[in-house]
Amino acid sequence: MTAEHRILMVMPYRQLVEKAVAAGFRVWSIWDPELQSRDYLRDVAAHSAELLLCDFDDEAGLRRLVRETALAHDVAHVLHLGRETTMLPVAEEAHALGLAPNPPQAVRRLNDKAALRELLAGHGLSPVRCVALDSPAQAAAALAEFGYPAVVKPAGLAGSTGVRLVQDRGELDRWAAQLAALGHDGPVLVEEYLRGPEYSVETLSAGGRHQVVGITAKRTTPAPLFVETGQLFPAPLPSGTAAAVEKEVLALLDAAGHRFGPAHTEVILTDDGPRIVESQARLGGDRIPALIRIATGFDIEAALFDLLAGRAAAPGPAVRSGAIRFFQFEPGTVESVDGLDAVRALPYVEEVSFRFAPGDELPATVHSASRHGYVVLEADDAEQADRRAGEAAALLRVRTRAPLVNAVTAAPREPMVPERTLLLLGHAAEPIRRAKALGLNVILIQHKDKFTPEQARLADVTFVADFTDWSVVEPLARAAHEVWGFTASLSLTEPGLEIAGRVNDLFGLGGTGYEPARLLRDKLAMRRHLAAGAPRFAVAAEPLGDRASLDAFGAAHGHPFVVKPVDLTAGFGVLLVRGPEDADTAWERITAVREEGVDRGTTLYRVTDFLMEEYIPGPEFSVESFSFDGRHVVVALTEKLVDETHFAELGHAVPARLTADDERQLTEATAAFLDAVGIQDGPAHTELRLSPRGPLVIEGHNRNGGGHIQELVAAAYGIDLVHYSLAWPFRLVEPLAERPRPTAAGCARGILARPGRVAAVEGVEELRLHPAVLAVDIAARPGSVVRETRDNWDRLGMVAVTAPDTDEAVRLCEELVATRLTVRMEGDAAR
Repeated sequence: MTAEHRILMVMPYRQLVEKAVAAGFRVWSIWDPELQSRDYLRDVAAHSAELLLCDFDDEAGLRRLVRETALAHDVAHVLHLGRETTMLPVAEEAHALGLAPNPPQAVRRLNDKAALRELLAGHGLSPVRCVALDSPAQAAAALAEFGYPAVVKPAGLAGSTGVRLVQDRGELDRWAAQLAALGHDGPVLVEEYLRGPEYSVETLSAGGRHQVVGITAKRTTPAPLFVETGQLFPAPLPSGTAAAVEKEVLALLDAAGHRFGPAHTEVILTDDGPRIVESQARLGGDRIPALIRIATGFDIEAALFDLLAGRAAAPGPAVRSGAIRFFQFEPGTVESVDGLDAVRALPYVEEVSFRFAPGDELPATVHSASRHGYVVLEADDAEQADRRAGEAAALLRVRTRAPLVNAVTAAPREPMVPERTLLLLGHAAEPIRRAKALGLNVILIQHKDKFTPEQARLADVTFVADFTDWSVVEPLARAAHEVWGFTASLSLTEPGLEIAGRVNDLFGLGGTGYEPARLLRDKLAMRRHLAAGAPRFAVAAEPLGDRASLDAFGAAHGHPFVVKPVDLTAGFGVLLVRGPEDADTAWERITAVREEGVDRGTTLYRVTDFLMEEYIPGPEFSVESFSFDGRHVVVALTEKLVDETHFAELGHAVPARLTADDERQLTEATAAFLDAVGIQDGPAHTELRLSPRGPLVIEGHNRNGGGHIQELVAAAYGIDLVHYSLAWPFRLVEPLAERPRPTAAGCARGILARPGRVAAVEGVEELRLHPAVLAVDIAARPGSVVRETRDNWDRLGMVAVTAPDTDEAVRLCEELVATRLTVRMEGDAAR
């Protein structure tokens, strides 16, 4: 085999690898393991000379892997035929090596919607009124001049994601909120609304010469979302019309400088002629290659590799019709699925896909990734294809219920006063009871896994819904605001903080908005923001990419260093890399966490990305504060009781045992941190270490501290942080004028045990009767499995006490845990 037959493929679908090998190529494949299942990647690997894994969000890592693999194996071509998001960096690396089938500029001109519009306008093709903007925030001002209706879309997203027809400012605001939920704050387009049927043109190019394989007719949902619901190949178009569409597309490919491979170009046939909507340097999705094969016998995927090998590949005429129809059912929890085998048994059905089973959540269809499944079929003509698609879809019966939006109490028991009404996201009964004691009306949105009937009895209105999902909360919040009105949106639980911020922003309620909450939840974003806004209190941090990034970070910033999930809490998944020798073990643990997710504690946290940051030596503290209209008041300094062998906090002591100078430094650092992230109102829990170079921020939260810190603060300072959190948004409490002085002290200790299975827990009730005890929480039960301690969720419970001073509180708490409480493990002798 010559070097000309060695190729590197990025994000190759398994059938492409198989067809490349069948065409005589030897393939090295690169995939992101987060984007496909193990079984899928195992199939890719089976046909590849080697499968290499990489986080596609780590652009530098992807570039490095492409470059190193191409050089190591002397490949002749680098191909990327997957999603557009990573095509350009791959094309740039391949171009630098002389291995790119297409110049990077051509890839950018086709894939970037803003660049495409600029290219078309410069060549007098497909005239469409368009304004390119740097971010969604600029759209309102642009539309005031551009005029409604208009289509708004992100410049760099695919699959109809974020594409919307807006008729007025309200719809524009909802679109902006959707993009914010997707985490997109980049370039967007405002375009003229084109009326007419939509098509796509499938092409193959070699040596800069283009051939049209055919035109596909599209079906989409009605405006405003334009989600594709079906495809038909070939499109039933008059020959003159088809020629005009093809001419426009071929002119685009020439203008873009497209040289090799497939392109998928979408066109709307307006009264003024064909207008190009967008184009991508890839094969059409939605199983369009299968439709082409059904209709013509031409395998466009295999033809791609024939062209790469220098062989001829030309499509024949369509003698049949190929169609795909996407299923669309009512969203909710799947209760039953019937008829799937009947659909498969139809003689004209080529393929059927429905991946949901009873108990799964069926999402609302808002973009291509949220569609419910499909059926691919063959027919004699377009009319028969449409009829058969309807018959096949009718055989599949899916019954759902809608637990995500389930109004347990939809009508309040008494009149609601908007000025005294609170929207509360995800809370147990006690905060609701406290809010009602303040005279507030409460609208509660609670997750089904956390809901109890008592919550519904206390709240005025209760919805059982996933309060961590903005697409679920937004319509509920809008409806609640319209029907009852509310003055504040609040969450005192970590998973609800960002959503509460979104609600505050949506209705201009004040309080903490989405961006500060996001910065505090996303530890990497916080690190970058703090480095820019308050570098004195920041440390170096970088996103974790591949295994090699551990070595690179250690070489750049020294050992030890910390690796932790970007958006989790309670110490879950936090690792200390003490030296280069720890990197392999750390990578194995990271891989396991990515695969297994959060395996205890709660269902409301999701493992996403990891970051690496400098290890901060020195004692650890947290600062409990409350902000009043931008003025930050430190309520308490909490001393952390730690064990350097793991990241589970052993406990807390209030007030921290500090010198006056250390207190001043910690207070100053906290104020700078809260200013930097934009906290204006409400509680904050900021974690810091007093390092040799001064106080450095570990992380922060716009909520009260956990681990019974609130009880310790109340015992030591007489300040009820929950009361302030609920009352301040309604100005039912006076702001603190200055930092309070302690009148007592408190300590909370975690309960740990050796690994094994719990046989018995003894002494709990007697301990609760001790006059100094504030709380005793025991999660362990006979039969509970205890693991090696790694984080806070491995604690078996906590005991909190009060005493005249901190030394006595720590001593007493340790004594009571050691002498009054026994966690007996199986195999231990009974007391």
